[in-house]
Amino acid sequence: MSVRASAAHLSVAFPSVSNWATGWRVPDPADVPGAGGAAVVGAADRFRQLDRLHNHWARPGERHSWQWYLTFEDCPELHALAGRCQAAVTFPYYDLVPLDGLHLTLGRIAPLDEITSGQVNAIATAASRACAALEPFVITIGVLGGTAGALGFAVDPAEQLRQLRDMLREATCTAVPSVSPTSPQFEPHVSIAYCNTDGIPAAQAAAAVEKLRALPSATAMVRAAVIVRLERQERAYVWRPVAKLPLQANAR
Repeated sequence: MSVRASAAHLSVAFPSVSNWATGWRVPDPADVPGAGGAAVVGAADRFRQLDRLHNHWARPGERHSWQWYLTFEDCPELHALAGRCQAAVTFPYYDLVPLDGLHLTLGRIAPLDEITSGQVNAIATAASRACAALEPFVITIGVLGGTAGALGFAVDPAEQLRQLRDMLREATCTAVPSVSPTSPQFEPHVSIAYCNTDGIPAAQAAAAVEKLRALPSATAMVRAAVIVRLERQERAYVWRPVAKLPLQANAR
């Protein structure tokens, strides 16, 4: 039985390989300490101390995987903030994230070929029950910071996001015990640009970021967790949502 049939509030569609390439092309934050997608909480200060930038795309990584995301397609406040910041960092050594592809990675579920669509259905069903017990909550996105391989916004409250992530991890492992959970290290962030070249002096980017630190933060309402199917391509990630699991405790 599909997730759509077993849980009517889920929006699920498994794309075929042929239409998968029509998904969004967005650089994706990697949940890898020290890599281009490392946490940006407090990174505004660390970014000023960098000497050289690092090519995010040079790091090893899975080509296809299932991931847990928060998505922001209906958040004009964040889009405006990200667009303003991106306009100030249009250097050739950065690949900018499309505004309609901004997202927060909660964690990797599994490589694409390690679980079946049926197991993804089971994970979505288990996670839907966990999400149904949570209330939507507001997050604050900003200040802009960076690592050697990425620029992005820190996100608060980190503790609520960690609780959501932990519940999703538990639901995932309960539904499919063979799945290996991602690292417990997690610092929530929304990336807006990824470095595509090694060895670039960081001073130019750091100066641009410093001028943006005083911009007001954006707020967004977290209403659902999303399972996405992710493909890594050359200097881009293609991802498509396949299940949206609402947070609906006390929903009227």
